[in-house]
Amino acid sequence: MIGELIKSATLSSFTKPKYSFLDTVSKTYRVLPQHIDFNIHINNAKYLEFFERGRWNHSVQTGSFNQLIRHGYNFIVAGIDIGYIRELKLFQSFSLETSYVGWDEKYFYLEQRCTVNGKIHSYALLKAVYTYKGRPVAPSKVFKVLNLKVNTIKMPEHMELWKNLANAKRAYSEAT
Repeated sequence: MIGELIKSATLSSFTKPKYSFLDTVSKTYRVLPQHIDFNIHINNAKYLEFFERGRWNHSVQTGSFNQLIRHGYNFIVAGIDIGYIRELKLFQSFSLETSYVGWDEKYFYLEQRCTVNGKIHSYALLKAVYTYKGRPVAPSKVFKVLNLKVNTIKMPEHMELWKNLANAKRAYSEAT
């Protein structure tokens, strides 16, 4: 999404960070005609676009966009799982929340939720890595660039389960 990159670069130049990198960042969107399918609700593929917008918005609102770009870091989604719980209908407003909920030696784990009046309509669990010249950058180095002193946190149980499932799927695919 080149448009989101340009928008983020521009906004980052004029926007003072409102949140810390590890805060949940929320933004409200509205379902428009270009987002819907034959069932008059958001098309499943459009959720991916909204989730990507949420990640770009998180980087702008936390001030991490400029800091990481200056150091040559790039954000890569390495895995994603999406759940659809309730439909989002034409012209409905919803909040998209983006949170970093944990990390290990290589990956960050994020959770994104589309909510209406506090009820989850869809969610995404993500595994992502920052890279420098195509090579993974450890989360500890990312925190250093962002001038964050963080303690190791315990990942939520559902993210640990998802991480283990992803590892099992990878092991299976490598064995076949």
